[in-house]
Amino acid sequence: MGDEFGLRGYRVQDPARAEARRREIMRAMAEVVLEKGLPDATLEDVAAKMGTSRAVIYYQFRSKEDLWVEVAVEAVRTAERRLRAIIERAPGPEAALFNALRDLLIMGEHHTIVRASYVGGRSRNLSPEGRERVREADRDYEHALMDVVTWGINEGVFIPRDARLVAYTLMFATNNNFSWRRPGGPLTFEYILAELPPMLLNTVLREPRVFEPHGAHPLPPIIELGEL
Repeated sequence: MGDEFGLRGYRVQDPARAEARRREIMRAMAEVVLEKGLPDATLEDVAAKMGTSRAVIYYQFRSKEDLWVEVAVEAVRTAERRLRAIIERAPGPEAALFNALRDLLIMGEHHTIVRASYVGGRSRNLSPEGRERVREADRDYEHALMDVVTWGINEGVFIPRDARLVAYTLMFATNNNFSWRRPGGPLTFEYILAELPPMLLNTVLREPRVFEPHGAHPLPPIIELGEL
C-alpha cells in the first residue's frame, strides 16, 4: 500500500487519526454554526472550540467554505444512508415515507452536523464548485425520497402527483421546523415527532385517516436504525 498524503502534501503517518481529527474539526464547525450562524462563524471560532490553532484546521481544509461544504455534504450523505436503510427494511411505501420523515426530525434534533446543515442552509455565497458538491449530495437524497413517493403512487397508496413536488414539499415542511421552533418553547420536540410525520403522511395518502394506536388504523411500524 502506498503512502497517503494530506491536503498540503505532507505524508499522513496515521490515516485513522487524521480522519478522526478531520471529523472533530467538522463537528466543531457545526457547533459554532449552531451557536453563531453560518455568516458569523469563523475558523478562529472553530479553533477555539477545539482548543487549538487555525493551523490544525488548515492541514485538513483550505478555507471556511471548504470546511462548510464538507459539513453540508456529510450531513446529506448521512441522511441518504439512513433513508436507503429505511427503504430496504420498510414493508411498504407508507412505512418508508413515515419513517423517512421521522428520521429527518430525529437527525435534526440529535445529530450535530445534520442540525447545523439545517440551520446553516444552502449559502448563496458558496463558489460554483462548492455549490455543485453540495447540490450533488442533495440530488442523491432527493432522488431516493422521490423513489419512495413513486413507489407509493405505483402501489396506489399515494395520490398521483409529481414526485419531485411531493418530495420537496415534505422535506421543507419537516426541516424548516428547526428554523422557527425554539428550545424551551411551547412545542416540544416530542410533540413535533409524534404529530408531524402522520400529519404530512396524510397529505399524500389516497385515503387519509386518523391514526389510532389501538384502533383500525395504527401508525406504520417504526424502523429503528440505531445510534446516530
